Amino acid sequence: MSKASKPVKERTLTDAQGREIPVKVLHTEIVEKDTAVRKAMQCALKLQERIVSDKQKMIQIIENYLNDAARRNGLEWKGNALLVSFDEKYRIEMRFREKIQFGIELQLAKQKIDECLKAWSADSSDNLKAIINEAFQVDKRGQLARYRIFALRRYKIKDPVWKEAMELIDKAILVTSTKQYISFSVRDEAGNYHRVVLNFSAL
Repeated sequence: MSKASKPVKERTLTDAQGREIPVKVLHTEIVEKDTAVRKAMQCALKLQERIVSDKQKMIQIIENYLNDAARRNGLEWKGNALLVSFDEKYRIEMRFREKIQFGIELQLAKQKIDECLKAWSADSSDNLKAIINEAFQVDKRGQLARYRIFALRRYKIKDPVWKEAMELIDKAILVTSTKQYISFSVRDEAGNYHRVVLNFSAL
Protein backbone atom coordinates (compact mmCIF):
# COMPACT_ATOMS: atom_id res chain seq x y z
CA MET A 1 0.00 0.00 0.00
CA SER A 2 1.49 3.34 -1.06
CA LYS A 3 2.10 6.07 1.49
CA ALA A 4 -0.35 8.93 1.42
CA SER A 5 1.18 12.03 -0.19
CA LYS A 6 1.79 14.96 2.13
CA PRO A 7 -0.68 17.81 1.67
CA VAL A 8 0.77 20.79 -0.18
CA LYS A 9 1.13 23.73 2.21
CA GLU A 10 -0.98 26.66 1.17
CA ARG A 11 1.05 29.71 0.17
CA THR A 12 0.59 32.67 2.47
CA LEU A 13 1.89 36.20 2.98
CA THR A 14 2.50 37.65 6.43
CA ASP A 15 1.03 41.09 7.04
CA ALA A 16 2.40 43.90 9.25
CA GLN A 17 0.61 42.46 12.31
CA GLY A 18 2.25 39.07 11.83
CA ARG A 19 -0.87 37.34 10.51
CA GLU A 20 -0.53 34.78 7.73
CA ILE A 21 -2.93 35.54 4.90
CA PRO A 22 -3.58 32.93 2.16
CA VAL A 23 -2.41 34.23 -1.21
CA LYS A 24 -5.61 33.01 -2.89
CA VAL A 25 -7.69 35.62 -1.02
CA LEU A 26 -5.37 38.53 -1.91
CA HIS A 27 -5.50 40.64 -5.05
CA THR A 28 -2.94 39.57 -7.67
CA GLU A 29 -1.47 43.09 -7.64
CA ILE A 30 -0.64 42.78 -3.91
CA VAL A 31 1.12 39.44 -4.39
CA GLU A 32 3.08 40.68 -7.44
CA LYS A 33 4.16 43.85 -5.61
CA ASP A 34 5.33 41.84 -2.60
CA THR A 35 7.35 39.54 -4.86
CA ALA A 36 8.94 42.47 -6.71
CA VAL A 37 9.83 44.29 -3.48
CA ARG A 38 11.43 41.19 -1.97
CA LYS A 39 13.48 40.43 -5.09
CA ALA A 40 14.75 44.01 -5.31
CA MET A 41 15.51 44.10 -1.58
CA GLN A 42 17.53 40.89 -1.77
CA CYS A 43 19.66 42.49 -4.49
CA ALA A 44 20.05 45.69 -2.44
CA LEU A 45 21.03 43.83 0.73
CA LYS A 46 23.56 41.65 -1.11
CA LEU A 47 25.02 44.76 -2.77
CA GLN A 48 25.29 46.52 0.61
CA GLU A 49 27.04 43.48 2.06
CA ARG A 50 29.50 43.50 -0.84
CA ILE A 51 30.11 47.26 -0.53
CA VAL A 52 30.87 46.91 3.18
CA SER A 53 33.25 44.02 2.45
CA ASP A 54 34.97 45.83 -0.43
CA LYS A 55 35.25 49.02 1.62
CA GLN A 56 37.19 47.12 4.28
CA LYS A 57 39.45 45.60 1.61
CA MET A 58 40.26 49.03 0.17
CA ILE A 59 40.92 50.51 3.61
CA GLN A 60 43.18 47.57 4.39
CA ILE A 61 45.18 48.15 1.17
CA ILE A 62 45.76 51.80 2.08
CA GLU A 63 46.46 51.09 5.76
CA ASN A 64 48.98 48.40 4.84
CA TYR A 65 50.83 50.86 2.60
CA LEU A 66 50.79 53.63 5.23
CA ASN A 67 51.94 51.30 8.01
CA ASP A 68 54.75 49.93 5.83
CA ALA A 69 55.85 53.46 4.88
CA ALA A 70 55.85 54.51 8.53
CA ARG A 71 57.75 51.41 9.68
CA ARG A 72 60.49 52.03 7.13
CA ASN A 73 61.09 55.28 8.97
CA GLY A 74 60.86 53.71 12.41
CA LEU A 75 57.43 55.17 13.08
CA GLU A 76 53.81 54.13 13.44
CA TRP A 77 51.22 55.65 11.12
CA LYS A 78 48.66 57.89 12.78
CA GLY A 79 46.16 60.35 11.37
CA ASN A 80 44.74 61.24 7.97
CA ALA A 81 46.27 60.64 4.55
CA LEU A 82 46.02 61.95 0.99
CA LEU A 83 47.52 59.68 -1.68
CA VAL A 84 47.87 60.50 -5.38
CA SER A 85 48.88 58.20 -8.22
CA PHE A 86 52.13 58.94 -10.12
CA ASP A 87 50.22 60.44 -13.06
CA GLU A 88 48.03 62.41 -10.62
CA LYS A 89 44.90 60.95 -12.21
CA TYR A 90 43.71 59.16 -9.09
CA ARG A 91 43.43 60.53 -5.59
CA ILE A 92 42.48 58.72 -2.40
CA GLU A 93 41.77 60.50 0.87
CA MET A 94 41.47 58.72 4.19
CA ARG A 95 40.50 60.61 7.31
CA PHE A 96 39.10 60.15 10.78
CA ARG A 97 36.30 62.16 12.29
CA GLU A 98 35.71 62.22 16.01
CA LYS A 99 32.28 62.61 17.56
CA ILE A 100 32.68 64.98 20.49
CA GLN A 101 30.49 65.80 23.46
CA PHE A 102 31.11 68.04 26.44
CA GLY A 103 31.19 66.97 30.07
CA ILE A 104 30.00 68.90 33.12
CA GLU A 105 33.31 70.79 33.22
CA LEU A 106 31.98 72.98 30.41
CA GLN A 107 29.36 74.49 32.72
CA LEU A 108 32.06 75.14 35.31
CA ALA A 109 34.16 76.80 32.60
CA LYS A 110 31.20 79.04 31.73
CA GLN A 111 30.97 80.15 35.36
CA LYS A 112 34.69 81.03 35.36
CA ILE A 113 34.28 82.96 32.11
CA ASP A 114 31.32 84.86 33.59
CA GLU A 115 33.60 85.86 36.47
CA CYS A 116 36.07 87.20 33.94
CA LEU A 117 33.42 89.20 32.10
CA LYS A 118 32.30 90.87 35.34
CA ALA A 119 35.89 91.72 36.26
CA TRP A 120 36.62 93.06 32.78
CA SER A 121 33.43 95.09 32.45
CA ALA A 122 35.26 98.38 32.11
CA ASP A 123 38.29 97.26 30.15
CA SER A 124 37.22 94.44 27.84
CA SER A 125 36.23 94.70 24.21
CA ASP A 126 32.50 94.51 23.42
CA ASN A 127 33.39 92.32 20.45
CA LEU A 128 35.16 89.81 22.69
CA LYS A 129 32.19 89.76 25.06
CA ALA A 130 29.84 89.07 22.15
CA ILE A 131 32.09 86.23 20.91
CA ILE A 132 32.20 84.66 24.38
CA ASN A 133 28.44 84.90 24.92
CA GLU A 134 27.73 83.56 21.43
CA ALA A 135 30.00 80.57 22.05
CA PHE A 136 27.60 79.24 24.69
CA GLN A 137 24.42 79.76 22.67
CA VAL A 138 22.60 76.56 21.72
CA ASP A 139 20.94 75.89 18.36
CA LYS A 140 17.34 74.80 17.74
CA ARG A 141 18.26 71.23 18.70
CA GLY A 142 19.75 72.39 22.00
CA GLN A 143 23.30 71.70 20.79
CA LEU A 144 26.38 73.86 21.30
CA ALA A 145 28.51 74.81 18.30
CA ARG A 146 31.77 73.01 19.09
CA TYR A 147 33.89 75.22 16.84
CA ARG A 148 32.83 78.32 18.84
CA ILE A 149 33.82 76.67 22.12
CA PHE A 150 37.16 75.59 20.67
CA ALA A 151 37.73 79.09 19.27
CA LEU A 152 37.82 80.51 22.79
CA ARG A 153 41.10 78.70 23.39
CA ARG A 154 42.80 80.77 20.70
CA TYR A 155 42.76 83.96 22.76
CA LYS A 156 45.94 84.72 24.72
CA ILE A 157 44.37 86.16 27.83
CA LYS A 158 46.62 86.25 30.89
CA ASP A 159 43.85 86.38 33.47
CA PRO A 160 44.38 83.29 35.74
CA VAL A 161 40.62 82.72 36.01
CA TRP A 162 40.39 82.66 32.20
CA LYS A 163 43.23 80.12 32.08
CA GLU A 164 41.37 77.96 34.60
CA ALA A 165 38.29 78.16 32.37
CA MET A 166 40.28 77.03 29.33
CA GLU A 167 41.69 74.09 31.30
CA LEU A 168 38.13 73.10 32.25
CA ILE A 169 37.11 73.25 28.58
CA ASP A 170 39.97 70.89 27.75
CA LYS A 171 38.77 68.50 30.44
CA ALA A 172 35.16 68.81 29.23
CA ILE A 173 35.93 67.44 25.75
CA LEU A 174 34.78 63.82 25.50
CA VAL A 175 35.49 61.81 22.34
CA THR A 176 32.55 59.40 22.22
CA SER A 177 33.43 57.69 18.93
CA THR A 178 35.74 57.87 15.93
CA LYS A 179 34.62 57.12 12.37
CA GLN A 180 36.94 56.37 9.46
CA TYR A 181 36.22 57.79 6.02
CA ILE A 182 37.77 56.97 2.66
CA SER A 183 37.02 58.71 -0.63
CA PHE A 184 38.19 58.29 -4.23
CA SER A 185 38.55 60.95 -6.91
CA VAL A 186 39.45 60.90 -10.62
CA ARG A 187 40.97 63.87 -12.45
CA ASP A 188 39.47 64.92 -15.78
CA GLU A 189 41.31 66.38 -18.76
CA ALA A 190 40.83 69.90 -17.40
CA GLY A 191 42.65 68.96 -14.20
CA ASN A 192 39.59 68.92 -11.94
CA TYR A 193 39.00 66.06 -9.52
CA HIS A 194 35.59 64.38 -9.37
CA ARG A 195 34.46 62.19 -6.49
CA VAL A 196 33.67 58.56 -7.23
CA VAL A 197 30.22 58.34 -5.67
CA LEU A 198 30.03 55.28 -3.41
CA ASN A 199 28.25 56.72 -0.33
CA PHE A 200 30.75 54.95 1.91
CA SER A 201 30.23 57.44 4.72
CA ALA A 202 26.92 55.86 5.67
CA LEU A 203 28.38 52.36 5.97
